[in-house]
Order: sequence, then C-alpha cells, then structure tokens
Amino acid sequence: MRIDWASHVALVLYSNFGLVLGDSLLAIRGLDPALAEKYKPVNGKFTCLDGSKELAFSRVNDDYCDCADGSDEPGTSACENGTFYCANKGHIPGKLRAWQVNDGVCDYDVCCDGSDEWDSEATCPDKCSEIGKAHRQIEAEQQQKQQAGAKRLHELVDQAKQLREAKTAELAEEQIKLEQLEKQLAEAEARKNDLEQQQRDYEANSNAGKLQALSDQHLPDFIRYRKLLSAELHILRAHRDTLILMLKAVRSDHNPEFNDEAVLSAISGYSEFIDAYPYLEAAALEYADEDTAAREERQLQMDRDNEEQDDVSLSACANAVEIALNERQTLNDDISMLYGLMDGMRSGYNKNYHDLAVKGAVSGLDEFDRTRERDLVEVKDQKQQVDELKKTFDEVKPQVSELAELASDDSSGDLDTQVSEARSTFWDKQSEKTQANSKVSNLQELLKDKDLGPEDVFLPVYKECFSLDAGEYTYEVCLLDRATQIENKNSARQNLGTFAGFGDGNDYSKLKFTHGTKCWNGPERSMTVKFECSSEIKLVSVKEPEKCEYEAHMTGPFACGLSQQHVEDPETSGLEAADLSAEAEAEAEAVKDHPHDEL
Repeated sequence: MRIDWASHVALVLYSNFGLVLGDSLLAIRGLDPALAEKYKPVNGKFTCLDGSKELAFSRVNDDYCDCADGSDEPGTSACENGTFYCANKGHIPGKLRAWQVNDGVCDYDVCCDGSDEWDSEATCPDKCSEIGKAHRQIEAEQQQKQQAGAKRLHELVDQAKQLREAKTAELAEEQIKLEQLEKQLAEAEARKNDLEQQQRDYEANSNAGKLQALSDQHLPDFIRYRKLLSAELHILRAHRDTLILMLKAVRSDHNPEFNDEAVLSAISGYSEFIDAYPYLEAAALEYADEDTAAREERQLQMDRDNEEQDDVSLSACANAVEIALNERQTLNDDISMLYGLMDGMRSGYNKNYHDLAVKGAVSGLDEFDRTRERDLVEVKDQKQQVDELKKTFDEVKPQVSELAELASDDSSGDLDTQVSEARSTFWDKQSEKTQANSKVSNLQELLKDKDLGPEDVFLPVYKECFSLDAGEYTYEVCLLDRATQIENKNSARQNLGTFAGFGDGNDYSKLKFTHGTKCWNGPERSMTVKFECSSEIKLVSVKEPEKCEYEAHMTGPFACGLSQQHVEDPETSGLEAADLSAEAEAEAEAVKDHPHDEL
C-alpha cells in the first residue's frame, strides 16, 4: 500500500506525539486553540499548565496522565479531569469531559463533528452542518422575536414620552384648579359659618333651641344606643338569612318520593312565609354570594351611612332607634318562626329515609345553634348597658317628639333657606377640592415617586390588566398595581398581592406582588411575574410551586434588551449575533466544500 507524504508525516506525528495535521499543518488533538501557544515545545519539552511538572513533548497525548491538571492529555481519556475540545466547524465549538472520549458514544450535543470518537468502534459522522443549520434557524427566530420585542419596547418609550408630557400638563392644570377651589372653599365656609351663627342666634330662645339643648345633653346616649342596636341587627339579619338558605335548599333539593310529613310541614311553612316576603330570599342569596371581606365592608358602609343620616340630630337619631327596634322585633319573630320550622323537621323527620338534602339541613341547623350561641355572647354582655340606654331613650323620646312638633311651627324664613344653600355650596366645593387633591396626589405619585422603568417604559401600560382562564380559576395581573385570583364557579376573588417592586437589582423583566390575602394556616399570598421577550403582552401561565406563592409567566417587550438605565436601539440590537450567525453559515458551506480528515 502506498502512503503519500502528508499521510506519512501525519502517521509519524500521531504515533510519536499524539499530533494530527490540521489547518495550520500541525495541530494537537482535542486542544482548545486559545491554549495553542502554551503547547509549543521548548527544547522538546512541555510544561504542565499548572506548572507542576516538565516532561518530554512526546508524552503529550500518549494516553497516559502525567500532569495533575490533566493538561498533557487534551485528546485522550487518560486524565479524568481533562477536557477535549471539539472544533465543530460549521457550528459552535464544544468541550467534552475527558472520560467521554472514545467511550463508544456519539456525543453530538457537544461534539457534533464526531471528533471525540477518533479511536473507538463507534462511527460518528460529522453532523455539524445540519446541527449548526438547525441551531442558527432557532437563533434567527429568537433574534426575530427579540428585534420585534425591542421595536415594541421603543414604541412604548415613544408613547411614554408623549404621555409624560400630557400628564405633566394635566398636573399643572389640576394644581391651578386646586388653588382656585381652595379659595372658593374658604369663601363658601366663611359664608356658611356666618349664616349658621345668625341662625343660632335666632334659635337660641326658640323651641328649636330647646330641642338643641336637649340634643346636646342626650344625643351621645342616643347614638350609642343606635350603634348597639345596629350591631345586633347585623347578627340577626345573618341568622335569618342562614335559616332561609337552609329551608330553601330543603324545598328545592329534598326527595318528594319519601313523603316525609315533618319535611313537608317545614316546606309548607317556609313557602307560605317566603311567598309573602319574596325579597327576603333574594337578600339571603346575596348574603350567600358575599365573601367575609365583602360582607364586612358592606356592613361598615351601612354603619357609615347611618352615622351620616341618623346621628346629625336628636330627632333623626330617635327615629332611627325606633326603626331599629321595630326591625329587631321583626327579625326575632322571623327567626323564631323559621327556626321552629327547622327544629320541627329535625326532631320529626324519618331518619330511615336517606334524604341528603334533609340530613344536610339538620347538620346545618346543629352548626347554626353553635354559631348563634357564639354570636349572641357579646349581645348578652352588653344587655345591662342596652337596658340603661333604653330607659333614657324612653324618658327623653316624648320630649323630643313634642319639641320637634313645636319647632316645626317656628319659622326663620329666608334664613333657613340661605343656610341650606350655603351648606350645599360648601359641601360641593369641599367634594370638588377632595377630588382635585386626590387627582393631584395621584399624578404627583405617578410622575415623581413611582418607578416606571427606564425611560418610563411601563407608563403606557400602567395598571393595564391581563387575564388567563386556567380552568378552575381566572388569574388577573394588572401591571404595577395588583394580582388577583378569581374562582370561576362563584366569582370569589382572592388578592394575590399588590405591586411591591421589580426583580432584584432592578430586573425589569420581573414584577413582585406581595401582602395578598392570608392563606388559611399559611403565609400571605404573593406572586412573582417573569416576562419572556415578545412584542405581545400576554399572561401565559400561572403555577403555585409553594403554598400560596404563585409564579406567573408572561410575554412582553420588557425582557427584550431592557437594562437598568436605557432601552436598546432595535435597529442595532442583535446585529452582532446576526453577524456571527452569518459567519457560521459561511463556515459551514466552506466545510462542505473542503472537508478535513484527521487520523
């Protein structure tokens, strides 16, 4: 067999030095080109890269590990801590752990050129051309997505500039308006105070004045009495609603085939009651649809409304107490009747019948008994105070009614009208000023205090909400505002947190929402939003890796070249990667035309 000169030299170099012919004539198998200078023999010697030993250059790649750092065997598997460099022409170079060299496995994920299996039974043809092409295709798609996202990012920046200018102008206008309203409010207050003083002077010796003196003495007691009654009414309404809901469930869900007389008697009594007062069933259903937070807020609002309407005068408060006493009597009567129906069914129903609706109602009544006992503890504790206030009320109320009737005959003529108009004007101006002040504060917070990202990039989408229907729940993320979980079957809402800031180190591709509704026997709910580069803002998925700690995946331009200081230029961002991709493509073509074989 005839061997040409190049093959003969290659064979000698490989046999004696573990070397191969390469593009620069002489190459060391498995060597990273960046380390080539350190592998030039000096007087026929090679020094381990860690400087620990000097050995004959012929011992490089001799399949025996001489250097502690494995640097003498870059092309064999002799050193466990060594690395093998894969040139991967037409793709990205790779580094393989030495023990994987010549192990009979084609490690295409690192060495797509198959060079790691140069002395094994495995046949690993060079696949760098096709792997590199597929990789570059993926990179091109990612780069296209990156550039589209960067373009959208710049559009947001342009919108933010215009929006900041508009908001700044709006702030200036609102500040001027606020100054004018403050002056108008001061004038309205002065006029109101002057007219009210005139009215007080007129009423000092009138029946109205006497009524006012009585009010000064007893209004605080009336107000306390009314508030205690109001608190008791909240409890009694809830009790009546609960009994209505239980009886409604029995009527609609019981098994009529059992023909249980106790059940039918309860249903008949309930039907007669609810047919007469159908609005009570509607109210009970609204009560059932409320979560605890909504119910407490509604009751607080009722109390605030009562304070505004009923606590302004002795007469108004006395009338409110009368109404509350009547309602309390009605509620107690209704509860007594409804409870009697349920209790009669509980004691009289046929327990051999397997009627789930009836058994559920009976179990519910047992729980109701316990709840009612707990609820009424506070009412019983306050009974002495209530009785004392009722005694005062009963003594004073006739005087209030008499003086109120006599005072109605008093007439201050135009003065009352003027006072009323002055108060109305004052309240209107006060409301306008409050709204204007709130608007100014919100604009100042938005424009001066809030971090809206580099170049205000979040300003155009501030508080814009994005939702995802995930089956059992719908999740809603409102940018830089709040995150919410909505139960699809009943629309119950859970607060997953309010916006607390961006990711660590001002990572604007992450949003943190904290201090949400506390989990039962767990932490406060929270959410972290992570953006993936895209031109479209979209909520993609939500998961709960830890109890009540949610992670949301969103797409959007905020992960497309957004640094701490600025937004990258979409015309230039990614050009370097595109150039490298083009170079790799050209190199791949060159490899096709001029393949290189190693021994």
